[in-house]
Amino acid sequence: MSDFVDRTAQLDKNGEDDDSPRASDDELYGGADHSTHKSRRRDRSDNDDEGSAEDSSDEDEEDDEEEIAKVREGFIVDDDGEEDEDMSDGEQERRRRRRRKRRRKEMSEGTDGLSRHRDDEELDEEDLDLVMENTGMNVRREEERSSKRQRRIEEGLTDIFSDEEKEDDEFQQAPRRTVMDEFEGFIEEDEFSDEEPQQDMLADSRKLSKVGRGPAAIPGVDEEQLGEIFEIFGDGEEYAWALEAEEIEAADEYDEDKPLTELKDVFEPSELAERMLTDEDNAIRAKDEPERFQIMRKAFATYELSEEEYALEENWLVSEMVFRKAKWLTDHPQLDGPLRRAIRKVLEFLVKDQLEVPFIWQHRRDYLLHEHVRDGAAAASDEFSAESLLLQDDLWIILQLDVKFHSIVEKKHSVDRLLKTLGVKDGVFDDFLTHAETLQDYQDCWDYLQFRYSARIKDIAVTQPNGHTEAEDGETNGDGATIHTFAKRPNSRYALFERIRSGNVYNLVHAFGITADQFGLNFAEDQKLHFTDDPSDFPLDLADKYTQAEPQTLEPPLYEDSEAAFNAAKGMFAEEIFHDLQTRNFLRKKIIRALVRLNIYATAKGKKTIDETHPFYHFKYARNLEIKDILDDPETFLEILQAESQGLVDIRFKLFKFEAFFNKVLQNFLSDNVSDIATAWNNERKSVLRMAMDKLVLLMCREIREDLRTQCQTAVAMKCRAALLQRLDQAPYRPVGFELGTTPRVLAVSNGMGEPGKDATVSVFLDDQGRVLETMKLGDVRDEAFKTNLVEIVKRRRPDVIGIAGFTVASNRLRKEILDVIANENLNVSADDDSGKEEPIPLLWVNDEVARLYQNSPRATEEFAELAPLARYCIALARYMQSPLLEYAAMGPGIVSIEFHRLQKLLPQDILREMLDSAFIDMVNLVGVDINEAIKIPYIANMLQYVSGLGPRKASGMLKAIAAGGNGYLNDRYELVTKHIAGKNIFMNCASFLRIPWEQQDAATAAYRNSEMTEILDSTRIHPEDYELARKMAADALELDEEDLVDLDNQGGVVAQLMDDDPEKLNELILEEYAEELLKNFNQRKRATLEMIKEELQVHYEELRKPFKLLSEEQVFTMLTGESEETLAQGMVVPVNIRKVADRYLVARLACGIDGNVTAMEMTSRTDMPYPSALFYYGQTVRALVKHVNYGTFQAELSLVEEAVEDALKHPVLPYAKKERERDKWDEYEEDRDRASFAEHREKEQRAARVIKHRLFKPFSAKQAEDYLAPMQRGDLVIRPSSKGFDHIAITWKVAEGVYQHLAVLELEKENDYSLGKALRVADSKYSDLDELIFMHVQAMARKVDEMMNSEKFQRGTKEDVERWLTTYTEANPRRSNYALCLDTKNPGYFCLCFKAGLNSKLVMWPVKVIPNGYQLLNAIYPDVQQLCNGFKMQYAAKMQRKR
Repeated sequence: MSDFVDRTAQLDKNGEDDDSPRASDDELYGGADHSTHKSRRRDRSDNDDEGSAEDSSDEDEEDDEEEIAKVREGFIVDDDGEEDEDMSDGEQERRRRRRRKRRRKEMSEGTDGLSRHRDDEELDEEDLDLVMENTGMNVRREEERSSKRQRRIEEGLTDIFSDEEKEDDEFQQAPRRTVMDEFEGFIEEDEFSDEEPQQDMLADSRKLSKVGRGPAAIPGVDEEQLGEIFEIFGDGEEYAWALEAEEIEAADEYDEDKPLTELKDVFEPSELAERMLTDEDNAIRAKDEPERFQIMRKAFATYELSEEEYALEENWLVSEMVFRKAKWLTDHPQLDGPLRRAIRKVLEFLVKDQLEVPFIWQHRRDYLLHEHVRDGAAAASDEFSAESLLLQDDLWIILQLDVKFHSIVEKKHSVDRLLKTLGVKDGVFDDFLTHAETLQDYQDCWDYLQFRYSARIKDIAVTQPNGHTEAEDGETNGDGATIHTFAKRPNSRYALFERIRSGNVYNLVHAFGITADQFGLNFAEDQKLHFTDDPSDFPLDLADKYTQAEPQTLEPPLYEDSEAAFNAAKGMFAEEIFHDLQTRNFLRKKIIRALVRLNIYATAKGKKTIDETHPFYHFKYARNLEIKDILDDPETFLEILQAESQGLVDIRFKLFKFEAFFNKVLQNFLSDNVSDIATAWNNERKSVLRMAMDKLVLLMCREIREDLRTQCQTAVAMKCRAALLQRLDQAPYRPVGFELGTTPRVLAVSNGMGEPGKDATVSVFLDDQGRVLETMKLGDVRDEAFKTNLVEIVKRRRPDVIGIAGFTVASNRLRKEILDVIANENLNVSADDDSGKEEPIPLLWVNDEVARLYQNSPRATEEFAELAPLARYCIALARYMQSPLLEYAAMGPGIVSIEFHRLQKLLPQDILREMLDSAFIDMVNLVGVDINEAIKIPYIANMLQYVSGLGPRKASGMLKAIAAGGNGYLNDRYELVTKHIAGKNIFMNCASFLRIPWEQQDAATAAYRNSEMTEILDSTRIHPEDYELARKMAADALELDEEDLVDLDNQGGVVAQLMDDDPEKLNELILEEYAEELLKNFNQRKRATLEMIKEELQVHYEELRKPFKLLSEEQVFTMLTGESEETLAQGMVVPVNIRKVADRYLVARLACGIDGNVTAMEMTSRTDMPYPSALFYYGQTVRALVKHVNYGTFQAELSLVEEAVEDALKHPVLPYAKKERERDKWDEYEEDRDRASFAEHREKEQRAARVIKHRLFKPFSAKQAEDYLAPMQRGDLVIRPSSKGFDHIAITWKVAEGVYQHLAVLELEKENDYSLGKALRVADSKYSDLDELIFMHVQAMARKVDEMMNSEKFQRGTKEDVERWLTTYTEANPRRSNYALCLDTKNPGYFCLCFKAGLNSKLVMWPVKVIPNGYQLLNAIYPDVQQLCNGFKMQYAAKMQRKR
């Protein structure tokens, strides 16, 4: 067989130099190499016949003719041989197609053998220099490393086909390995495409199997047995013809002219967009620019600025940031200069270097610090001390401001294009344009041109149908598209002013004696630089002259008389002042923000709706609010905007002391002459200025309103970001005796709602790898089995901590039971310090805001479809204790469902998501991502999108590229570049945040991870650009010379030696000297970076997050009850239900589930009560005053004393009471007047109609009540006046959709017609007040309705539907009977029990009445549905017995 293989290899080798058709085909396809399997066979031949190829001659070629003949006869498959001339045209065409298809695939997948792989691995010299320059990494070292791997592979192939092998038995020539095993090293070097790497590997192995060296190894079977199997069953060659037939058939079906099917041909655009697979998404993946930068900047045609524009941005950005940090600069005035330099440097990093915020914060920190002057003792020490000039939040703000400035530049370019198109020269405009800075400035310029040259713009729009003039022809944007400035339709906004400007009446505008431009200069300088002249005629007389001289046109006359003409001239002049650039600029920047005030006025609807308990009451009468007041309290302004959108308030802006301001401005506009004519004209000038100022103030107030909205939304969004950062900035729970950052083994326990006998108590155990190893139902906490199961799982699994959470206060009782078990059974954990010390296993409350959303989410269903929601809830609790960051990151877009701020729903979703994402980005890059773990575990891969430089698109692309690259593992950070996974910019941003732990070298990875392939610094936060610096520090710490370093390179490097020796030696280095040398020789500021390198060399990726945060008592109370200090506090009156009546105390249950205690002194003020049970009974609902709340024990102290309760109702605790304001900022007079008016109106309403002071009372009729309840839930109700008179009220409650029951309530013991009776009767039941009636009667019936409708015997639909169902059932089962329950929609409060005893039996219906706490059937009462069904059967059987 060896001769057979050698001949094949020899033939292939000779075929390379042959002038065969294959050579021309290779030229046609760009010089493609031979197929993969041919290259591998060629390499094998090279090793068998050393130098034989070089010594080949024409004589050798003649000797091979016999072999070629054998190939043609079918002995050897030679895909690349010459085509048989005897073949038909169709067969020849099919063969050519197969050959082209195979070569095309080889070209795209890069699997063309060792020589081809070497070419692909190598970068040209310029690329290498560029990478080395920007990253500091030694790519040559990677090339050497790669060449070593190549040599090892070639030596392995030589060994496989050595002469010693040939002497063995034919079936024992090589070690018993599969073809894939033989070529393991070779395949490792191949780079497959993303599409079909596995299929191509299988195809190659199938072809190579024809020259296989023996049977494949089988685990558990020795070589002798394997040989016997091989002899009996063969090597499978007899079936090769079937595989070849499949390949030929597939090749025949291939049509190279047929267009390839793309994703957009298969999926809907919405699906592609959702999965980020559109062309735009692919372009983002491919571009070597941070994904988040691309998303932020995609709105701009081009993002590059000219040098002049970049200088302007620097100045603008510095002024903006200095303004924002003005308060900080007040305390640090000496840092003004360093701050400005730091801001400019950050802008350079963002714009020119394409570096994201986390990279700047981590690796350019030196430019954000101001190092303190070192003298005396400080200079002698090496302690690093510096002042932070910019915080991480400031970097995000600078990034946002950069985008904002580019919006300004875009507007500037629009103005420039418009000016160029108009082709006009305007000195005033040109002068202002050179000093424009803000977006409003350029908008003013745009408005000015549109107004002043509206006629020309209209002509251009008409004469240039394509929307651009000859001056614009050939002008293109960055994408090569022609810029179109105007719409096709003429601009008619200024049509009236165009006609005035083109007519004689425009002379009246000149007659005012001063132009708008001149007034603007006077206004801006606050002095009369230009004086006003008066005409010789009175205003109307002059108007008569110009009106009579108005040219006659075909259009109707504009003015009826001279007065109308003069008013038009006044309007024109006011419009010119309104559009004047100087006037707008000075008013906006110097005047308006200082004088503007905000007033809030409640509408008629708001006056009725916003009472003292309403959340908007604290600004209902707010007056004279300054901009500073609003920015100091951004939440209030967002609430004001919300109230305005609901029609409850009006927002009105006004100027403080506007008249004084107006009169001062007027002096620079009036004439100084003294005459009747001058007085007349001055009066008209005052009128014109009033018109212009009103419009200007309105415009400025609109701008201020939108600016305040944006700033307040940003401020609240930043608070949401801070709240999320607090949640993310916590390490995993630290097990006892372990270091911070260690992942604990967690047992999570919960009983859900905690209803005994209904809700199970579930436990879930997760190991320190995050794997769910066990779930167990512990049983009822009252049973002994609960204790047994808990002890068993704790002792068997030995968790480091037990986490607990739930939905109700019942979880606190579960916690107490677990604590008792831990104490009684000595369930302890031992420290990991060999001390033998033990302590009780910790039992902690866990924040469940993520778990509540996770348990029923699609993600939970996909991961744990077989588990119940409560078990998934426990899994999320355990995961949270192991890594809060991972749990929040896994939520994805659902993160907005968590409340970080009470007003976050008022924020635009894009702003909120952007801020929350920035928090994830900061924290993920602080922690880093183990890239190889992310490849294997999607749960960890959720964090990859937040790594600097990446995003969801680039992260998914990176994972796919690594997974498809041979072993599916990243050996070192350099492979991101050498394997073309990331470009230069992306590599610079993300490299240091992708961890490759040095310790991760187990048996599974040892095959391809060794000291030559891995880099210890890849397990640190040190960036590759600083690797040489880190090695230098390590060498200096070890006091090694260059010769020692050469020896250490062969032993893992100097850093590894330092780790083995003593990393603390780094403390002896004087880093200040290093920093000075770097600054002197390379102009690099690296003092903080050196400190970071030292810390990372001592502890790799040290845990920098804060310890795991334990919940406070108040947080646990809110989690289990839904109440907070604002909603349940001392002094509030709440309804309670009596649960226990004793001689000395009462126990009551609040609606939130906590228990309240009532002492004997707090029961009543009555002295004639012999004992508590005479006044109180079990199940009674009463009003109680909260005296104290103990958030830790879930208990409250209550008072039922009538006088105390009534007094508290008269003076309620207002959770939304008005804030303390200055007297001039709250309209107390208006407040008192509205309060008196409301009291008077309420008294009139009570005299005219019945009013009951209850939160559920509505003055509705029966129909209105049903309409009101229609969108509400089943069981909701309305109390309303009754048509039966003043001694009745009615309660309407929703039984089901479209079904409402109206209850008549008789009032007893009434003081007067308008008061509520002290006793209330419904049918035969009597209650003391409305709350008791609602709870004990209406809600009790609603619960029974729910129970009935959830019963398996309940059938949805009408009674007729149920009758048809029963009929169908009995027809299918003639001898069987059945029954069902359904709603009686004609009689609300009743159900129909329909039954049929058999096919020929009559269908019968019995009514079932819903009563509090039961059901009534034929005068018999049953407490639940099961007993109702049993009672029905018994009654029916008794009835049938009586008939017999």
